[in-house]
Amino acid sequence: MDAQDRHNRYVMLQRVKLLWLKGVLEESLHGAELLDLNMAIRPNAVAGAHAPGWQQGDEFDTPLPLGTKIRQVYDQAGGMLLIMGSPGAGKTTTLLQLVTSLVERADLDERHPVPVVLSLATWQGDKSLAAWMVDELANQYEVPRKLGQEWIGNGRLLPLLDGLDEVEQELRLGCAQAINQFRSQYFDEPLVVTSRSQDYKALDVRLALSRAIVLQPLSLEQIDVYLASVGKRLAGLRAALQTDVTLRELAQSPLMLSIMTLAYYRMPADIAISLGGGDLSRKLLFDVYVERMTRYRGGDKEYAPEDAVRWLAWLAQQMAARNKTMFFLEGLQPNWLPRGRQRQYAGRIKLVVGGLVWLIGLLSGLMGLLVSGWLALAVAVGLGVGLALLPVLSGRFLLRRRVGWFQIETTETLDWSWPHAWFSSGAGAFVGALIGLPLSLLGHRSWSDGLPWALLLAGFLGLSQVLENALVRNDVKLRTSPGQGIERSLRNGWLVGGVSAAVTAVTLLLIAFLSTLWLKYDLVQALGWIVGAALYLGLAGGMLYGGLAVLQHRRLLAILQADGVMPPDYVHFLDYAAERNLLRKVGGGYMFVHALLLEYFTMYG
Repeated sequence: MDAQDRHNRYVMLQRVKLLWLKGVLEESLHGAELLDLNMAIRPNAVAGAHAPGWQQGDEFDTPLPLGTKIRQVYDQAGGMLLIMGSPGAGKTTTLLQLVTSLVERADLDERHPVPVVLSLATWQGDKSLAAWMVDELANQYEVPRKLGQEWIGNGRLLPLLDGLDEVEQELRLGCAQAINQFRSQYFDEPLVVTSRSQDYKALDVRLALSRAIVLQPLSLEQIDVYLASVGKRLAGLRAALQTDVTLRELAQSPLMLSIMTLAYYRMPADIAISLGGGDLSRKLLFDVYVERMTRYRGGDKEYAPEDAVRWLAWLAQQMAARNKTMFFLEGLQPNWLPRGRQRQYAGRIKLVVGGLVWLIGLLSGLMGLLVSGWLALAVAVGLGVGLALLPVLSGRFLLRRRVGWFQIETTETLDWSWPHAWFSSGAGAFVGALIGLPLSLLGHRSWSDGLPWALLLAGFLGLSQVLENALVRNDVKLRTSPGQGIERSLRNGWLVGGVSAAVTAVTLLLIAFLSTLWLKYDLVQALGWIVGAALYLGLAGGMLYGGLAVLQHRRLLAILQADGVMPPDYVHFLDYAAERNLLRKVGGGYMFVHALLLEYFTMYG
């Protein structure tokens, strides 16, 4: 393993720790990590089990001793494990407890694969599991696809696939089959999957794993001991559990017990929760929980509770529509707008970009007017119009890089490739000289007078190709704060744009000055064209490498805020929701504290 491999592995480990251990497990709403969850082995839940096929019920489970750690079960299964349970039973928390142990091992031994949690909710059934993993690593962990393919191929990653039940029902069987195909291809690599018990039982296929465990409901004794350990503040909840059978049944779920705990913390002592039947009880409990979380600080009127709930409901609906479990501010895209508004949005961005390019042509033409007359102005303005229409109509500033008007692509990390720089500059200069030579001869009949277009265009196209090809995005991105990707894009846009403009101006001025040593023309005549070329490459570089993403992002935020679906200080609001345990802040992103709460907000209104 060379230094670059070690660096990439270290960055990935830090990202896993930041996102899942510090951001989720330590701030978990479940409370399950404070309890020893009961586990049982379900013998016939995996492919190749020797028990008869009809042995699928709870009565055939083999209980494990209380206090058995998930890492012990994982080791006994040889790293091939299925974790099952009912909604809110603590599957994800148990998975993250396993991640804690696996991260510790990876820290101590660089040969140990890096554990990585991937949510199966985004599975669409249109590719192999390995290809889907590469996409998820790119989308959720900002791992370049080439590096992701390499890591999966050589066993550097330990996939932990969370939520088989969250795959769309018609695609769930295909997902299970894809997991088995992956297992047959990478048979010696560890793999962990979680799923709700009933959804997994309904499948016609069993996963090719070594062992399956089922998380058991909390016992009444466990619940009482847990509540007693908190202190007198939950005495009312303990009393309610003694008399309300439905409430007691709900409390056997670690998630619901944690929600009850937080809800009761915020309630006046004289208020009792009245619960009816099963589904209604859960909804009512979430109603109480959300209402308490949005109001619990007496004099804090920063956001009206009804506004906070409406904004969270919109976010949940957008995330659910795209099968996303984590939200990054950088993840906002134009397709979050209604279809008709998307074209208006793109049209406004095109107008701004095209106008900037045209203004550069106008400025260059005005400088030419002072030196060479009206012809220079007309040519420069016409060229400005053409260059302004180029990105608007073709989606290109230069030759290769396309502009995504309906896709915001941030530029957060950049590397430099010298081989690409040398080759691109040579190729661009050669083409520029070929184009410029006939222009010089056509316009001025000889090399003895007029501007040296062959040399100027060689320099311009050479630099444009360096700008387009020598800058490479190939590093793992680690966002530690919300909006950091946009901030980095802004910084990179200014940096690339400024350096491009300065280098272009200096290079073309040097070419023009040296040309005066053997060509008869006034250096001042070239200034307008040099300024225009420098500003254009500066604008193109700035836009291609971060500036356009910032412009698009700010315009999109303005539209969404005007539509009333988010407040102006959106990050502050998301932090507010995280402080009130409605969202969980995970590094530079946010997620709802549980899939059930995401589902609750999705159905709101």
